[in-house]
Amino acid sequence: MSETVTSAPYAVKKAQEAQTDFDPGGSSFHSYLSVLWKRKRILLTSVITTTAIAFSINLTQKPVYYSSAEVVLQPKESDLSSQNISASSVMQDPTFMLTQLHLLRSPVLAERILRRVDRPENRKPLLQCFSVPEKGEGQSKESVFSEKERAPLLRSIRGSLSARQLESGARIITIGVRGHDPRMVKELADAASETYIEINYESQIEAFKQSFSVISRSLSEIREKIKTGEIALQKVTKELELYQALKVYGEKHPLVVSLMASVNSLSEKLVQSSQTLGGLELGRRKDVLSLITQPHVTVDAIVPIESDLLNLKPILEQEVNTNRDMYNSIFKKLQEVELSGNRSIWSDAKIIEPAAVPSAPISPNKRLNFFIALFAGLGFGLGLAYFLEYLDSSIRSLIDVRNYLKVMPLGMVPLVHLDPDDEEKRAALVEGAPSIRSYWNTSDSNLPLYVAEAYRIIRTSLSFGSLDRSLKLIQVTSAVKGEGKTTTACNLGISFAQAGLRTLLIDADMRRPSLHNILQLGDHESGLSNVLASGDSWKDVVRPTKVENLYCITSGVVPPNPSELLSSKRVKRLLDELKEEFDFVIFDSPPIISVADAPIIASHVDGTILVVRAGFIPRHMYLHAKNAIETVHGKIIGCILNCVSSHHQSYYYSRQYGYNDYYSYYGDAGKGDGKTKAKENKTFQTAGSVSVLEKIKLLKEPLKASLAQGWAHLSELMKWERRM
Repeated sequence: MSETVTSAPYAVKKAQEAQTDFDPGGSSFHSYLSVLWKRKRILLTSVITTTAIAFSINLTQKPVYYSSAEVVLQPKESDLSSQNISASSVMQDPTFMLTQLHLLRSPVLAERILRRVDRPENRKPLLQCFSVPEKGEGQSKESVFSEKERAPLLRSIRGSLSARQLESGARIITIGVRGHDPRMVKELADAASETYIEINYESQIEAFKQSFSVISRSLSEIREKIKTGEIALQKVTKELELYQALKVYGEKHPLVVSLMASVNSLSEKLVQSSQTLGGLELGRRKDVLSLITQPHVTVDAIVPIESDLLNLKPILEQEVNTNRDMYNSIFKKLQEVELSGNRSIWSDAKIIEPAAVPSAPISPNKRLNFFIALFAGLGFGLGLAYFLEYLDSSIRSLIDVRNYLKVMPLGMVPLVHLDPDDEEKRAALVEGAPSIRSYWNTSDSNLPLYVAEAYRIIRTSLSFGSLDRSLKLIQVTSAVKGEGKTTTACNLGISFAQAGLRTLLIDADMRRPSLHNILQLGDHESGLSNVLASGDSWKDVVRPTKVENLYCITSGVVPPNPSELLSSKRVKRLLDELKEEFDFVIFDSPPIISVADAPIIASHVDGTILVVRAGFIPRHMYLHAKNAIETVHGKIIGCILNCVSSHHQSYYYSRQYGYNDYYSYYGDAGKGDGKTKAKENKTFQTAGSVSVLEKIKLLKEPLKASLAQGWAHLSELMKWERRM
């Protein structure tokens, strides 16, 4: 026996030790890279899509230009020391700059800008600058633009205008314009700054006019109050003089008559100025108002109010003097405003840097768009890749086997695709097999060499030496059907037989037998069911195969009760005899979840190998299958990852042990002989003693043969990759 198979306890111990080398949650950096490599197509598709969108945007978007002018606001202080409010203090108000920036976005400014650039030579450039379609109907003599063109132009000008404070605390405003025409945006920026200065000047003139008008109106009102107060004071004074004259002279005396006429005349004037009289302090009192407006020309009328008149006279004199002082103060203010032009609160705006013709567009920023698209594609691709990985609960790699199943991975087998168009190859591989199922085995020379090598790696994983009890009885099963357990069992047996071990394959799947098809043994009428049911000798049903050292016991006639047959006492007696006769016995059993046959067999054999098809079913079903084996005290010695496609584990096959590297190093060991190799070595050894031309001639044939062989293997690899 050239190789010894490890014992079940040792294999289980190795499976447990393997868990410590990996992060149980799969959160290591290598795990993240594995996910990205597995989902590289999604990542590349996302990046290519976003960059293609960015490229199309850069290609189709019209260039946008920007030009700006800078305007400084400076206070104009007056030399009058009587002013308490200055432009400097006004500008320090935080709302001042906000007001100016809002003014720059007003519809009035856009209207004035359009009016300033409304010239025939600017018609087409301005329409093209804002992508406004030409509609020449309705043009007037005052404008080169029609009414249908003016409305979108005004909206575009207002939307393209931007104003901002250059720096916090600075009195400099940057006025900018965006558009598709570089010369036009420069002209519009200059027009916007000039128009803003005009509107700013006009607004201050208007403020001055309003201030002057308010002061003048106040002076008129105070003047009327003074006039009415003087009339009331004269009336009260005349009435007191009339009372003294009546006491000395009679009513017919000329002085008395003159005073009576004056009192009546003044009373009439007060009645006519009753509205102004109401604005006086005394005029607000109804009792005093009637005392002032009504005439008192007789002794009987004056005697009762003599004391009131005497008290009223100094009050009227004081109010008249107060109004006169107020009038003089306001009049002086009006003179100062008129002389200074209200410059004490004026702000002077002027352009300190005119707009320039932009040399390059600001949009689209092709480089920025590309990088944004690149990072957006990477972000979306990464998110989608990890999201799909989160949703994917299947077993796809050896790391998944370790992390989730907690089973030692024995190796993995690549997906072998049988081309339905290649009838000869298909017939050679599946001769005699039912049309609904296809089988292949590694003894066929049509299969790529790396498939057989995958089973040799698995055989090596099971070939650690053991001093206690050899692992001779092995069950190969899977969780559900369709995972390749029969093909795996057959090829694993071929691999052991090729290593010189007497190997027996037993088709224990008595419900759906298929081992006889893959080994091309013909019918399966006599086999395991006959031995267990009738007590026939196993020697009568064992069959040799085309592979040396490999034998097979087919399933036999399909029985009605396979589980009962596998639970009988004859099974143990049969296994004891087979262990003495063969080095290795492999059972191909039904799926674990489907029927109870696999757990029954697991209780009799030394260990069970679980075949897992990559990306086939959710991992919880494998956990259920594992628990079913462990419930009957069966031992799962390892797991084989089957049907591994290139996008699942491409790094394993094409990076770690590439196909071309393998063939270029080992060659086709079975097709050559030692003499050929020695001849080639001799050719290279003697090449150093000849001329350069002779060296080339000597190297030509070996190189040509090597290149042809490498190209053949590379073509096979590329074909397999395309199928994935």
